[in-house]
Amino acid sequence: MLLARFPNLHKLLALAIITLSLTARTTAGHESDVAPSPSPSAPNPAGRPGTTDPLFPAEADSPFISAGFPEPDLQTEMEFNRPAPALTQPGAAPRHAPRESGSEAPLSRFRRGFFQGAAISTAFINGDTDTGMGITSTDLSASFAIPLGSFDNVVVATPFLRTEMVTSAPVLDLPDELHETGARFFWRRPLNEDLSVMTIVTPAVRSDFENSHNAFRIFGLGLLIWQAVPETLSLSGGVVHTGRDDFPILPAAGLLWTPTREWKVDIQFPSPRVSYRIDKDGASSETWTYVSGVFGGNTWSVQRPSGTADELTLRDYRLLAGFEHLLPENRSVFVEGGFVFGRVVEYESEPESTELDSVGIIRCGIAF
Repeated sequence: MLLARFPNLHKLLALAIITLSLTARTTAGHESDVAPSPSPSAPNPAGRPGTTDPLFPAEADSPFISAGFPEPDLQTEMEFNRPAPALTQPGAAPRHAPRESGSEAPLSRFRRGFFQGAAISTAFINGDTDTGMGITSTDLSASFAIPLGSFDNVVVATPFLRTEMVTSAPVLDLPDELHETGARFFWRRPLNEDLSVMTIVTPAVRSDFENSHNAFRIFGLGLLIWQAVPETLSLSGGVVHTGRDDFPILPAAGLLWTPTREWKVDIQFPSPRVSYRIDKDGASSETWTYVSGVFGGNTWSVQRPSGTADELTLRDYRLLAGFEHLLPENRSVFVEGGFVFGRVVEYESEPESTELDSVGIIRCGIAF
């Protein structure tokens, strides 16, 4: 539908991607010999499997400070504590972290320069027997590091495009396509060796590209993270502004417990996750398996097939299991699958919602 309206859009997108890639390579070449300034007082945050995660303290030695970015779920940004590429900068070694080498050496996640990596993922939610309502999703993104005066204060900007292709029975009166496009801005700042703050702001347009009324929405997250037990336990608390009609505000609270280097128990509402490392090849690669829960859904401004302008909210809950293989410099592949239940379709103009049957989901992606 969008390509029909703008027949040259795919050419413009391809040109933009090539231009950004060339700019990133040029910037990386100029910056490769410039060492960022160290931060002697900064803690060593890292955390989720094999990554330098913005939420939690480091699992292994690394003289780094971190400013990473989260990867969203395909219909929500609730997976803000999911493993993701991370921007790391050389600095002073943290007081709690012993130096690691050999098999436990951490992966190098940092790319010197402006460009920090790109990612593509796709998911398929099969239709139920009653309404046939299913979704095929595609998510494209690229991340760029923007220093605010110095390399100790960095914002990570991630422009993205997410598309859901919807199939359903005519009785649901759903559009064929749903889109979200915008940019995610991540910023994290240590307060001292035990406390740090983290914010995410995502202005975006969520619509079917037919109705623009109330299509501009903002996702926002604010967290305070406390390193309760060095390298073992972190606590976090804050608030999420979802930009959705059903649950506009949600609490964000939880803990990350790392009893061993192989286990991570992340009880973080609204996206809990338990991970186990099944393989590690020194600083070359890591492989993890995990189970997770996700509060899914979103709100879009749409024009219904009947011609009515409205606001559509989809809501569901997901139980997933998957594998992820991590490589240096923000490169990774993953595959996961599970069940989607508690599915609800709501229109702002209608007082009643429609409940759907539970179905399966499979999702995969690559970061490069």
